Amino acid sequence: MMLSLFSITLFLALINHSEVHVRELEQTAAQRKLFNAELQTDAKTGWKLIVLKYQDPADSSRNLEARIAPEAGSNLYSLKVGETELLVQPPELSALRGSRYGFPILYPTPNRVRDSKFTFDAVTYSFTPNSGKNFIHGLAHSIKWESGVPSADAKGATVQTWLDWNPELSAYRLFPISHRITMTYALNRDGVRMEFAVDNRDEKRLPFGFAFHPWFQILGSRADTYLHVPADTMMESVELLPTGKLLSAKGTPYDLREPVSLEKLNVDTVYFGIQPHSDAGYECRDRRVKVSLPASKEFTHMVVYTPPGKTYFCMENQTCSTDAHNMYVKGFQKEAHLLIAEKGKRVSGWVMVRVERMKGE
Repeated sequence: MMLSLFSITLFLALINHSEVHVRELEQTAAQRKLFNAELQTDAKTGWKLIVLKYQDPADSSRNLEARIAPEAGSNLYSLKVGETELLVQPPELSALRGSRYGFPILYPTPNRVRDSKFTFDAVTYSFTPNSGKNFIHGLAHSIKWESGVPSADAKGATVQTWLDWNPELSAYRLFPISHRITMTYALNRDGVRMEFAVDNRDEKRLPFGFAFHPWFQILGSRADTYLHVPADTMMESVELLPTGKLLSAKGTPYDLREPVSLEKLNVDTVYFGIQPHSDAGYECRDRRVKVSLPASKEFTHMVVYTPPGKTYFCMENQTCSTDAHNMYVKGFQKEAHLLIAEKGKRVSGWVMVRVERMKGE
């Protein structure tokens, strides 16, 4: 009788343990369903597209969706919160290559290069002028990148893309230093973290700048869109090229240390001294959307571009100044903040695009 009672007790304990285990598995599966990662193919271009999604269990207006086109410069070309698209979209996907839509990557020369050339370690690098006599926005945004298999778990969704910069690449002749540049996109419930890594595989030192050039849509009115950049210093420029002199933004029309309405802004300015994890970003108060752009210590500069009469504006996290290579050689090393990957070394950094729904009535 005692054995029988023991057996029954053991049997009930096993059932209870199994039920707990099933509930845990169900809970884990439910958590995983919050995030999804897909590999799609565009019918017109044949390009592979990466889609990363987060579905908020309580409020669909907080859902997030990120789309990346590896074959168009690894561009994070679409970022939605709920049904709201934050980025300017190309008229068709084939127009995405370049630097006019989505969230293009600017590398290895963000912004302008004076006279389309620079010299570093006794080697002169020359580019084809595409902005008057200058060269603008680098080489990587129009090149096909490779991509891994996207994945998702209970914490988020992620994918990695990369570009092997070697003699097989047509752009290599313009910047002949062998290396790999890798991008990791990680979506969580707060937004998208974008991390770059540059691995130098050459005998030469690798001097570079890295930047993102997001084209943010004005979601509501200009008057109710507020920009914030916590930097009190900006770079003096002549014809949009830096002189090397730093200016105080305090008390000027360029002072964005407190949020300023886009209606009052007409700037194309490089801010300097952005601190790690800065809360630079913008608020669309009438649409109750807030976007913050915290970044790692490598991103010391931010370009703000607010052309009047347009339906977009740009807030560009940069690791360097405009014309960084030439500025560095001229002795403005602090102001230029040129990144240099030594032989066999890696340099990396990240920017987070944090998206929030603001409280409102």
